[in-house]
Amino acid sequence: LQQLRPYLDAARRMGLLLSQLQEGSIKKVSLTFRGELSGSSMSWLSAALATGLLETHLSEMLTPVNAVLVARERGIDIIEEHNPGRGDFNTLITASMVTDKVTHQVSATLFGNDYLRLVQIDGFNLESYLDGNLLLFTHRDLPGLIGYIGTVFGKHGVNIAQMVVGRKEKGGEAVAVLNLDNLPNEEALAEVRNHPHIRTMHLIKLPPAGEVPAWLA
Repeated sequence: LQQLRPYLDAARRMGLLLSQLQEGSIKKVSLTFRGELSGSSMSWLSAALATGLLETHLSEMLTPVNAVLVARERGIDIIEEHNPGRGDFNTLITASMVTDKVTHQVSATLFGNDYLRLVQIDGFNLESYLDGNLLLFTHRDLPGLIGYIGTVFGKHGVNIAQMVVGRKEKGGEAVAVLNLDNLPNEEALAEVRNHPHIRTMHLIKLPPAGEVPAWLA
């Protein structure tokens, strides 16, 4: 458990993230782990992912013991794949979700012993914290957008702790993640959302860094 704890925390947080990106009914969920980990540990990672994916929608207490069963009762099976080889990172967890409306894929890794980082969203590479309040949006990579958001949030007293952008080419489609010290109000979100070059936008609420549920404490 000591070795698995940070990865279980990451898998749960990825489930929480995907649940807040969800639109429509879930058709398929998959989890891939790349790196050194015993094959038997995959079931625990899947259970942690299922816990995060469902806990924001259900009132009942979820733990890795019952989360997979609850997911299956709702027609959600998690497909597992373990690749012991190493890629760009020593370890990498990738979770994908397919619904009848959207498809999303996120990847996370562990820096050192405790630092969880979100390193890929829907094919875009970046490096973001995986905790607290995140504003995740897709947009055209054009000058002035970042300044506009900073001005809007500054006017409404919202402090941006960090911002990262992932893009594939200059001036093309991009994804951005803002880590916010406090939650913006609806007026601020509406102003940002109305920018003509912002495609989609989601306000994601994750646990603070280091905060884990009782079953992981």
